[in-house]
Amino acid sequence: MYDLPLRFNLEADRLFGWVKLLLKTGIVLVLIISSMFIAGIPLAQAASSPVTVTATNAGGKTTLQVANSHSSTSGIVSFTIQIKNGNFESFTLQNGWIGKKTAPTTIAFLSSTPIMPGNSTTFTINTDQQTPDLVWTASNANNNQIGTGEIGAPPPPPPTPPTQQNQKPGQQQNQQASHPQAPNPGILEESTFRIIPATPAPGFDVRVVGQSFSASTPLELYIGSQQLDSFSSDSNGNFVVTTTIPTTQQPGNVSFVLKDQASNQKTFTTSIEQAPQQPTTSQQSTVALTLNIQSILHPGDTQEINGTADPQSTVAISILNSTNASLTTFTAAADRNGNYEFSQTVPIDMPLGKYTIVVSDGKDQVSKGYTIATSHQISISTSAQRYNPGDTVVINGTTTSNLPLSIVITDPTGSQVFAKDVNVTAGGNMSLLYPIDPAAITGTYVITASQGSDQVSQYIGVGVDPVVQLTATLNQLNYQLTDKPILSITGPPGATLNLVIIDPSDQEKFSDTVLLAQDGIATYSFNLTSYTPGIYSVALTRGNDKVVKEFSVGLQTGCGQMSVRTVQDTYFPGDSLLIFGNANPNCILDLTLADPNGQEIKDEQTFVDKSGLFSSFDFRIPDDGIAGTWKLDVTSGIDHISYNVNVVLPTTLTIQLDKSPPIYSRGDIVKISGSGIGQSVGVVINILGTNSTLDTLHIQSTEDGDYSTEWTVPTTISIGTYTIQVSSIAGKVTTPITVQ
Repeated sequence: MYDLPLRFNLEADRLFGWVKLLLKTGIVLVLIISSMFIAGIPLAQAASSPVTVTATNAGGKTTLQVANSHSSTSGIVSFTIQIKNGNFESFTLQNGWIGKKTAPTTIAFLSSTPIMPGNSTTFTINTDQQTPDLVWTASNANNNQIGTGEIGAPPPPPPTPPTQQNQKPGQQQNQQASHPQAPNPGILEESTFRIIPATPAPGFDVRVVGQSFSASTPLELYIGSQQLDSFSSDSNGNFVVTTTIPTTQQPGNVSFVLKDQASNQKTFTTSIEQAPQQPTTSQQSTVALTLNIQSILHPGDTQEINGTADPQSTVAISILNSTNASLTTFTAAADRNGNYEFSQTVPIDMPLGKYTIVVSDGKDQVSKGYTIATSHQISISTSAQRYNPGDTVVINGTTTSNLPLSIVITDPTGSQVFAKDVNVTAGGNMSLLYPIDPAAITGTYVITASQGSDQVSQYIGVGVDPVVQLTATLNQLNYQLTDKPILSITGPPGATLNLVIIDPSDQEKFSDTVLLAQDGIATYSFNLTSYTPGIYSVALTRGNDKVVKEFSVGLQTGCGQMSVRTVQDTYFPGDSLLIFGNANPNCILDLTLADPNGQEIKDEQTFVDKSGLFSSFDFRIPDDGIAGTWKLDVTSGIDHISYNVNVVLPTTLTIQLDKSPPIYSRGDIVKISGSGIGQSVGVVINILGTNSTLDTLHIQSTEDGDYSTEWTVPTTISIGTYTIQVSSIAGKVTTPITVQ
């Protein structure tokens, strides 16, 4: 369970995008400095760094204390840790820091209040390792790395000094008692290192590659008697570092000497070549600085950045947000022809909006703008946001051409009041009219448009202004372990949501927070590598608002013997079907509804839960559905079952009162009757006011489909006009009544 007492703001998500970009592009060069990980004992890195990290392991938790030394010249604003051979499970922060998992093995922490010189802060983490091996990096506000190291690496076995191999145990103990213990050697007999290129030139960089040294041991590199660099071997006793040959070094034979703290050394002898003559200004070719990017991108897209610059030069590339604040800066090298290129993935949670890329070569600067837009292909709008009962809603939209678009409208209680598949023109346009029932309840109605796996929502108010609802959709129902589910979320602009994933045992699997952009939209993605097969649910909450979506991981087809049924035997056009049945637990099946002509009306995938039950609330007989026997097919692999659904056309519903005109006084008895309501079915009679239901009567129709009852006008009722609404499976019918 993730312990996240945090609320991310828009700036934090942008900063995390910066951190993830740095980790991907390799700008942050982590120099690994190992140290022993012992519960309750502080562990520090090399003294050359102003940042000290100590660790304590107790009760299954690891507490890291990050201290900025008094001698430091800058504050710490970011701290990144990466676990080796394990995964993070949770973390707890303090003092205003925020954190986010950028990968299962990496967490980035950020703060607008730096750890100033002489101060420290702590982070508490849970991992799946008893003694985790962690690599950390600390950076300042200018994105410059000011400290790095490794804690928790297993210590190497102490080597036996060669001069003591023939000593007797007693003799060795006496020597240790009478002389201080010498440092363990870092350079062993089998240790080797080399310089690449083998014959460098003054002023040029070389790589120093070493193998078979003692693990995590400090080393110093000299050229002759001049020290070039100091570094440490990694936990495997190897190293790869880059250093520069001094420009004052004279050509000729020279020895590179590597020394450890025990005064052992290894030598690599080579020759220094004459530095190649640099071309004069007149010899150098000049190429204009240019920039090419895509104008529109979507979350998850690959962003291609390329252009031209002076050959062999380096350009700085900066990404700015809509307020021209820099999100990140990185570099790219132009080749010998003057071409440079760079690519990166737009984060799934990158806020939508306008951005700018600026490229500079130190002399000139070019910039271009681009937009990160929603990945939805569907766009719908209404003629107004607020309506009254009896009005007609005009719905227009655009989407993929020549494919039907499903429109579903739900009322404030969540009940489906309208559903229709709309044809889309060759130009990708659609239009639909929805007449609001004169007796419709007031509140916010949700219009949902879906086509394939794409789905968007629009809100209208009936009698009131609409209130944005919290909605969520997943791009699939069933996933494999290698998939990354994508959750599309809408809600109040700028809202912070709590996200929790519940596993098949009804235990919390994962938790996080989600920040909606200023357009009320967010996209969230997560990994499934540690998930076991079964049915999961993801819950999003904000105060009293909550939405839950179920999904499955690793379920297969083949549900064995199946049964299916519907709540009613007979349906009318426009009716919704409640479908439920039984099959073998934890499997995937398909539901398909076809009309009497064999035309497929709707197809949906669902799963059987761990109790062997499945259900669906998403099927509906279209308003223009024809009478006859409809067919519901349930298929799972080679297993199949069919169920017949009887659809009839309704007779004309009638309602009449015992007075014409229908004018009554307080205390009068109103006789209500009618026909065409359906044979021997339940009838609901509502007496409706302007914004409320005053009374409800429940009766049963006759075998002929007739009904009748009486209602007494309350003596406390206000004078005015009211509506009597009669409902059954055959539909609804209303009539006005006046009380004077």
